[in-house]
Amino acid sequence: MQLFLRGSEFTLLPEKALYKHDESLLIIADIHLGKASHFRKSGIPMPANAQAADYKALERLFEKVQPEKVYFLGDLFHSTFNGDWHYFAALISRFQQIDFTLIKGNHDLINKSLFRELNITVIDNTLEDASFIYSHAPLSETDGKINISGHIHPGIRLSGQARQSLTIPCYYLINNILLLPAFGVLTGLYIMDWDNAADIYAVLSNEVRKI
Repeated sequence: MQLFLRGSEFTLLPEKALYKHDESLLIIADIHLGKASHFRKSGIPMPANAQAADYKALERLFEKVQPEKVYFLGDLFHSTFNGDWHYFAALISRFQQIDFTLIKGNHDLINKSLFRELNITVIDNTLEDASFIYSHAPLSETDGKINISGHIHPGIRLSGQARQSLTIPCYYLINNILLLPAFGVLTGLYIMDWDNAADIYAVLSNEVRKI
């Protein structure tokens, strides 16, 4: 689905990522790679391949979109270093033509030097241009710019006539803030309000639809 903000065209992808056409920029939030391994280290049972789908989804997305740049809006790798880092490093090494940037989130605890070894630029707080501010968590003040962020893991609950309900990820635009859905499979959803001031874009299996 196409969305125009401040004169720039974006595509809201059903893969739960945002593409900015004029910069060939792919924007992804909240993958939480290594989360399954982190849980296992803490004694919480998790299948060894619990996050294999995340790596495959990233690879397919990079191949489909072929961006020049990728912004990770925080919580790229969950918590401290673990064995999953080697899978991530192998994936990044296959796409050396892409300029990767990580805007750190609250779960990004790995030393910056490891990201830099993969030629990933690390930003501590926000990345800003003339029209947009990219951050992990949504900002309380945007100075009139559009803040594109993650952190919330937005979802929306759809209800049917027979008391049926379905909760799905969404893009959520309100008050100059565009919240991206969480990309990772182990992230969960935060149910957003049906606010009249919000534009809500539901992520379906193979399309994004405004509701």
